[in-house]
Amino acid sequence: MVQMIRNMRAGAAVFAVLVLARALHAQDVEEKWKNLFMQALQSAGANDYGRSEQLFLAALKEAERFGGDDARVGTTVNSLGLVYRSEKKFGEAEASYRRALTILERAYGDDSIDVANVNFNIATVMFDQGHQAGAMPFLQRTLVTYQNMLGGASLKTGAVLCMIGDSYRLEKDLKQAEGPLKQCADIREREGGMENAELADALNSLALVYEGEGKYALAEPRFNLAEKIREKTLGITSPLLAQTMEDHASLLKQMGREKEATRLSTMAAAIRRRTEKTTEKSSDKKGK
Repeated sequence: MVQMIRNMRAGAAVFAVLVLARALHAQDVEEKWKNLFMQALQSAGANDYGRSEQLFLAALKEAERFGGDDARVGTTVNSLGLVYRSEKKFGEAEASYRRALTILERAYGDDSIDVANVNFNIATVMFDQGHQAGAMPFLQRTLVTYQNMLGGASLKTGAVLCMIGDSYRLEKDLKQAEGPLKQCADIREREGGMENAELADALNSLALVYEGEGKYALAEPRFNLAEKIREKTLGITSPLLAQTMEDHASLLKQMGREKEATRLSTMAAAIRRRTEKTTEKSSDKKGK
């Protein structure tokens, strides 16, 4: 009996040592993952996307030691997707986001902010690839969560509304596009003020919808305001300013205001030429 007790104690001691060793190993892996993850974020913040990608891939290997369905894996592949998108590797970005979505839905439930953020990321990269209709289910799921958890007036909710409106607009469903774009513009004006480049984006899209619906009296002031904001926030040489001028000129032609339309078209063309020259000079320098 005494020997049995001694054996049991010895076994318990060995077991405790093994448990402690595993815990220390897990802690080491956790620290290594965190360090790589933070370095990857810092590189992405410095626009060094190549290095960031490699660091996220290294962090992913560490995270996968906790299991393929671990939330750390989901967080890592979602961040990797953001880097891929910045590198214009849209297919890789979408695949990363979709993997993250599956993992984080299991970890946090489908009504969490983390899951909503990934849904929004998927929609964004689908937009990049011209798949607006396919993005809509992801946007709708994101909108429900953001409205419930952040409120209907948050800037993140506004961003989703703008994408929904733009999706409808690009699909030529102008009636459906108008409401979300107007809500988005209202949120951005209220929360971000008038000197807000994102407000100009919403106003430009809304003006295009009004133009398509024949509501010229509503379209023109929004083109005017979008031009002023883009000139103020982006500068007189911005291609986005040129785009608004071109859109506005098209409206003015339909309204029979040819002289004003020509003036805007001329200004937009000058911006385009300047941009092309700047791009050519930059390419020449890289070539040398």
